[in-house]
Amino acid sequence: MKSNNINVKVNPETGDVSIQESILFAKGSTELKPEGKAFLRRFIPVYSGVIFSKPEFDKEISRVIIEGHTSSDGDDKTNLQLSLLRSASVYNYIFYDMNFPTKVPLSHKILAAGRGEIESDKKRDNPGDRKVVFRFQFRSDELKKDILKTPL
Repeated sequence: MKSNNINVKVNPETGDVSIQESILFAKGSTELKPEGKAFLRRFIPVYSGVIFSKPEFDKEISRVIIEGHTSSDGDDKTNLQLSLLRSASVYNYIFYDMNFPTKVPLSHKILAAGRGEIESDKKRDNPGDRKVVFRFQFRSDELKKDILKTPL
C-alpha cells in the first residue's frame, strides 16, 4: 500500500485494513469527503486487485466486509446508525461512482456492515476508534497465511 501512496493500517494477523474516519468523513457525517473519494479511487483497485490476483485467493476469500466503526461518544443507537450509513456510503461510492477492472467480481463478495461503538474504548472518546475497516472472511484457514503475506 505504501508504494501506491495509500496510508492504511493493516493487521498482519487478520489482513484487516483500517482507514481512519478523518480520511473519509467529517466527524458525525455520512457523506464522503472529496479526499475520501480520492483515497478510495487509489485504494480499491489495488486492494481488489490483490483479491483477484490468484485464483486461490478469489476462491478462499468468501466475503469482503466493509465495517463502519465509531467511538463511544454519543449513544449506542446513533453510533450504530452512523457506522452503518458510513459503510453504505463507501459501498455506494465504490459500486456506483467508480470503475476498476475487478469491480464486477468484487461486487459478488462485498458486504456493508455497521459495528457502532462495539469495539471502542468505553472510558474515553478515542478518535482512533472512528474508522472503516475492510475485513476478509475466509472459507478456511488454509490459504489465509499466503494471502496475508501478499504485499498490497
